[in-house]
Amino acid sequence: MKKQYSSVRYDKRTANLKLNDGLASISSITGRVKGKLIVAGYFKKYLSWKASGCTLQFKKGKFFLHVFVENETPKLIGENKVLGIDRGINNVAVCSDNSFINSKEIHRSKGKYAHLRKQLQAKGTRSAKRKLKRLAGREKRFVRNESHIIANEIVSKPYDIFALEDLTNIRVQKRLGRNFNRKLSNWNFSELEQIMSYKAENLGKRIMKIDGRYSSQKCSKCGHTERSNRKLSEFHCKECGLKLHADLNASRNIAQAGISGLSRVSVSHPIVAPMTCASGEIVTSQRYSVVGS
Repeated sequence: MKKQYSSVRYDKRTANLKLNDGLASISSITGRVKGKLIVAGYFKKYLSWKASGCTLQFKKGKFFLHVFVENETPKLIGENKVLGIDRGINNVAVCSDNSFINSKEIHRSKGKYAHLRKQLQAKGTRSAKRKLKRLAGREKRFVRNESHIIANEIVSKPYDIFALEDLTNIRVQKRLGRNFNRKLSNWNFSELEQIMSYKAENLGKRIMKIDGRYSSQKCSKCGHTERSNRKLSEFHCKECGLKLHADLNASRNIAQAGISGLSRVSVSHPIVAPMTCASGEIVTSQRYSVVGS
């Protein structure tokens, strides 16, 4: 069914937004429409930021104004200490400081929602379809909340740079069977990355993307790279004999690549915009959405 109402995008010329006063004025075919913004408590910390535009959306009989806000990125602080993070399906994040963050709670919840979806889809009734929509919303909110918890745990660590493997084309590169592909398709790594990015920036820290090729095959101690070094979750270097968890070894390689990348960035060049170095990209964009109704 085609949507009755489409979202409308406004820029600075067509929308006057006074976030601190909770007021909005937008253009319409019959003139300016003024209204009061009701902002959820979580988003109030962004009211001092600069509004750059908004999108008007009609949903469930109500109008919602998605306001885009911008803020100047804080200057990089600290001593450029780098934490390498290997992300995976079984472990959401394995850090080079030897900490593991698993995905058990997310997998348990996704399994529960998948079972409920299957039951509702089998019914095929109108009420079942309505419940499916509500179910999808609950699942999405749960995963987002878990991502916030994980991101807070990581960015609060005493490090200044968080090096992540660039997973942009991970779904294209890996095809290892139906079960793995299903888990891969349900893995929303980009959401966690985005949340980590803005939380780190608010603390004067940064996210660095790393070319992670061979990070799972390379020994983080001696540098020897060989496919047979890794067998499932175990890493055993054929050259120096190092034995440890494969994801931990990969996170140490990512940290080393991050340190190497930083050494190629001129210290006199201010890190205030996305900047590419030999080993990765420092992500510094800061643009978010505040929802008012």
